[in-house]
Amino acid sequence: MIKLPSKNYLFTGLAVAAIVVTMPFAVNALPARAQEAQTTAQQRQETAQVTAADKRAAVQTRLADVKLKVCQQREKTIDNIMTRMGDRGVKQLDVFTKIADRTEVFYVKSGKVLSNYNALVDGVNAKKADAQTAVTAAQSTTVTFKCDGTDPKGAASSFKTSLEAQNQALKAYKTAVKNLIVGVKSVQGTTSSTEGSKQ
Repeated sequence: MIKLPSKNYLFTGLAVAAIVVTMPFAVNALPARAQEAQTTAQQRQETAQVTAADKRAAVQTRLADVKLKVCQQREKTIDNIMTRMGDRGVKQLDVFTKIADRTEVFYVKSGKVLSNYNALVDGVNAKKADAQTAVTAAQSTTVTFKCDGTDPKGAASSFKTSLEAQNQALKAYKTAVKNLIVGVKSVQGTTSSTEGSKQ
């Protein structure tokens, strides 16, 4: 009977020794597996982030390509618009100048006297000079528009700014010519009514 308890003790002792010996390996194995799992999870997350960033970059590139293609399809139209706007300013300047010249010729032929005629003519000439400068500036900023150029938005913006200045100058010139016409008509109206009453 003495042998049985020793075998039990022996098996128990061996089991305890095996646990003691293998425990550090098991304890070390758990953090290693956890660390491997954590590393794998981080790699997956980084891969997902890189994939998402790549997708966003691809979408942005695709959008930029689409915008460029649309812009290139409209380049010729934009060039034509810019040219027409510059030419329109020249035509309007010529029309206003003809009207002013004809008004001055009419005034001289009529022989009537307008007290502020010289001031009105000086105003027309000053506004004409301003309009001529603005029209020339608008024509000089008319460039060939290229979507893939260095600064297509800047070129369009500078043209738009000079076009607005041209329009304002032409409007001021038109107003000066209109004031001259109104002044000359006012003299003609009063003179003809006094002449009509004399007859």
